[in-house]
Amino acid sequence: MAVAVTPRLAAPDASRARDAEDVARLAAGDVDALRDLYGRYGAIAFGFALRIVRDHGLAEECVQDAFVALWRNAGRFDPDRAKLTTWLLTVVRNRAVELHRRRAARPADLHADVDAGTAEAGAEDAAAEAERAQLVAEALASLPEPQLTVVRLSYFDGLSHGEIATRLGLPLGTVKGRLRLALDRLRPLVEGLAEEMV
Repeated sequence: MAVAVTPRLAAPDASRARDAEDVARLAAGDVDALRDLYGRYGAIAFGFALRIVRDHGLAEECVQDAFVALWRNAGRFDPDRAKLTTWLLTVVRNRAVELHRRRAARPADLHADVDAGTAEAGAEDAAAEAERAQLVAEALASLPEPQLTVVRLSYFDGLSHGEIATRLGLPLGTVKGRLRLALDRLRPLVEGLAEEMV
């Protein structure tokens, strides 16, 4: 008799507890806590912002603004009301949409005519793209750290499987296995989150 094996999922409570602990450290003035949070969520936030603004400089500005906001408001963050990733990615999304709207409303050629309908449609598309990207970013943030690391190196840093194995000092099969597990885990999370939006 064949037994179906369900992949082990990391406890979301453990991730939330770790985030809450780091935010509390940050509120107490511990700079290392900000470094830890940026290490976990900086690449995800950058990729999320980049999908909206499609400009590396503006995406970096969005992420910087979000982490500055986190630094300033760490004492007011309530982990019982929202996940840190939700809060952080909402700040990134809002800033990215704002920058995208400004850029769409201000043409490169100051003498060119601006079609207000086109600029507004571009902003609506950016907002819809931001919602989709936030779903993916939240799903990424739920991955266990070893899987998130290989996904980040592969998809955000563009490294090959062999390069990841060398950088992490892991066998190639382990890297491929972690990527497969991560993608298997992400698929239902993203589909489930998308259904919630409907």
